[in-house]
Amino acid sequence: MLETLTRWLSLRAYGVVTSSLFRASTSPQSMRQRFERYGATTRETLLRRHPDLAFTDHAIGGLAIESVRASASPRRTLLYLHGGAFVMGSPASYRSRAARLAYRCDAEVFVVDYRLAPEHPFPAALDDASAAWGYVRALECGRPMFVAGDSAGGGLALALMLELRRRGERQPAGAVLLSPWTDLGEREVGVHGRDLWLSPAHLDTWARYYLGDADPQDPRVSPALADLADLSPMLVLVGEDELLVADARRVALRAQAGATDARLLIGKGMQHDWPLTLPWLEESRLAWQAIASFIEEFDRGDTAPTRPSGPTEIRGPGSVSSHPPTRKP
Repeated sequence: MLETLTRWLSLRAYGVVTSSLFRASTSPQSMRQRFERYGATTRETLLRRHPDLAFTDHAIGGLAIESVRASASPRRTLLYLHGGAFVMGSPASYRSRAARLAYRCDAEVFVVDYRLAPEHPFPAALDDASAAWGYVRALECGRPMFVAGDSAGGGLALALMLELRRRGERQPAGAVLLSPWTDLGEREVGVHGRDLWLSPAHLDTWARYYLGDADPQDPRVSPALADLADLSPMLVLVGEDELLVADARRVALRAQAGATDARLLIGKGMQHDWPLTLPWLEESRLAWQAIASFIEEFDRGDTAPTRPSGPTEIRGPGSVSSHPPTRKP
């Protein structure tokens, strides 16, 4: 009973806060300021709580990257592309989340301070993600290297994988995509009424900021429309009640159809980015376990795990169904 009440209150509070601070009509500058005001955490604050953390500043040209590790010798490297609708977010506002990833995945996590729209529309974010990937790869840490991102950053991570494939470069060991925004054009809106924050108006407005003069059908902008064959194994997480759930299902199906190992985790009754925004919920703990298990599975370079017969849907704690999503790509 208490768990049910906590879940209900947490989700409703999430909806009130996000829908109040980040409306479709809120200017990018105001959203950016609010995101940093309420989300940024100083290194000193985190170090007081977790003295084993270690932060490092990196730069490539004018592009800043912050890395964090939770042990002296982490087993993996993870490039993280933050969310924020391409208009907000930074290493500071994702510092706590990056630290959690470092602990959970035994990884050194590199968070990219990529350029934001509308001042820097497409392809600025993708160019920065590509540059950051090359920089971190060149560090030659001798560890398996993964990519991850949430929301806009999740779509950007998928676009980065496509860009690496186009250039014939080595793919990540795997990818974790949380509530990825992968189609900046038309979308299904069947769960619009259950999403406590995002609406078609939000996505349409933010897409215009990022697109500039780009075509929303360009797969570098909308990677859900691309051929997703022969990419790295990917774990896609999405809330059952969020607006982007149909796109997440489509990505998993298209990837699986192209012989890419795609796992789909759906949080029953959950909202956008729920493992990051509501980490105390049982559904979030399940998601974090799935992320850590996925990273653990694919950091072995000597064995190719068996591809599943279809994307797996995990719908809440203790309930797993292995049937593929019903929507066709």
